[in-house]
Amino acid sequence: MKYFVVFAICLVAVQALTDEQKEKLKKHRSECLAESKAVEEQVDKLKTGDFTNENEDLKKYTLCLMVKSELMTKDGKFKKDVALAKVPNAADKPTVEKLIDACLANKGSTPQQNAWNYVKCYHEKDPKHSILI
Repeated sequence: MKYFVVFAICLVAVQALTDEQKEKLKKHRSECLAESKAVEEQVDKLKTGDFTNENEDLKKYTLCLMVKSELMTKDGKFKKDVALAKVPNAADKPTVEKLIDACLANKGSTPQQNAWNYVKCYHEKDPKHSILI
């Protein structure tokens, strides 16, 4: 079943994005790299599912992307309604919702940890459809 949740990071199925969306994601990535002070090489490793370099700067980066993509508030609350509204095929929404719910179950003690836990979980559960930008 093909579906995607655009989360700029975030987590997206890049093949389904328009050129405009891709440009917006590049801009968010650049802004979040600067704001978080994350090491670009470590951010690049996240794309392949390498979450071994867990550190505060990477956590800040994931939160920044989630916030800029309007999928999370600055205080770490996930906007499930926004995420589900971005699913293009209504038939896919129940599957996406289950995946979101599963990934929201692992709460962190900070907004950054919430974002990190969510992004990591989503990638682990569906690496084919999630690419960290």
